[in-house]
Amino acid sequence: MGCDVSKSTDVIETEEIESDTFEFTDTQIDTIRSTWPILACDMTDIGSKVFLKIFLEEPKLKYIFSSFSDMEENELVHHPLFIDHVTRFMQIIDYLVENLDQEKSDFEQALLMLGAKHATFPGFQVSYLNLFTKALLEVWESAIGEEFIPEVQQCWAQLFTYIMRYIVQGYELYFSECQDDIVDEKS
Repeated sequence: MGCDVSKSTDVIETEEIESDTFEFTDTQIDTIRSTWPILACDMTDIGSKVFLKIFLEEPKLKYIFSSFSDMEENELVHHPLFIDHVTRFMQIIDYLVENLDQEKSDFEQALLMLGAKHATFPGFQVSYLNLFTKALLEVWESAIGEEFIPEVQQCWAQLFTYIMRYIVQGYELYFSECQDDIVDEKS
């Protein structure tokens, strides 16, 4: 199965997140939804900026995407596979924003599966997910501008922490299952 159980399983930092249950208040939902249209008007551009920021911060991460790992930034933003990946990434956020006040169990399951899928990518480390949260907040701040006051930032940070928590859990579950498979094979 190609499990590499020696990979890092650092936990996403959740400092300043008030709720461990990730129940969003009506005010938090309203805050997120009121700023989302600024970002959603060009999800491909915003998502591209997130990934380019991540690749700049951690160039090794770009090489996990073998289809476009050797491309320069100006080529990358026009590459169909890159655009498709960015679009799917932003659609996940869009779906969650639209459904923040709904039952989240199905979505949480999808995030767990996404985390497990990332565990199968050669070279992907769970610590890279910290870069996503950081890049998202930086791109959001740039796009939203002066409306990105501390309260808005906190609401989005809570949403990103929620997303990353389940992706990390899925990543770790994948390796836990692989470890169980190895033990079963030796028995």
